[in-house]
Amino acid sequence: MDKNKNTSKNKSKSREEYIEDLKKTLTPLIFGILAGVICFSLYTASPRMVVDDTGGTMVAYLDKGLIPANLSAQFKDKGIPLNANQNLTVLKEGADKWLIGNEYIIKITKSESAKLNVYPSPVSENWFLIALLLILVQKFVYPYMHTRIEGAKDWLYIGFISAFGWFISFTLLLAVLF
Repeated sequence: MDKNKNTSKNKSKSREEYIEDLKKTLTPLIFGILAGVICFSLYTASPRMVVDDTGGTMVAYLDKGLIPANLSAQFKDKGIPLNANQNLTVLKEGADKWLIGNEYIIKITKSESAKLNVYPSPVSENWFLIALLLILVQKFVYPYMHTRIEGAKDWLYIGFISAFGWFISFTLLLAVLF
């Protein structure tokens, strides 16, 4: 009879540990994915510059693989390093998408209102700060979930899983744009 009690206690204890470990894995993954979606939303909500192309001349130039002079001047005014002496490649990616290759890649998309949105490649480390912030926010989430965090080992695990979720979601969403 004592043996049956011990096995039922072990089963309930292992079930509780399983649920707690599941919370420790899924929560940082969800927070990491949320950080990736926030980063992508901020990145696409604020293009580096918006160019008006009411006549459609810029689109015609970009379709031919050329950069119009007025667009190049606007790049220069905004501090985007386009050097005319270098070989610049303009690749048409879709109906209204172009890539300009130089020291870093510039993505141009056409919106419905005949405006060109210019997105430089996201080479800043500031995007990772959002992921770090959401890792720190989790400190206040786990007590509400009745989950114990037992030290540096758990925080390293939470940080790694969150950063992994952030990297995968942000990269996959950028792959849609780029």
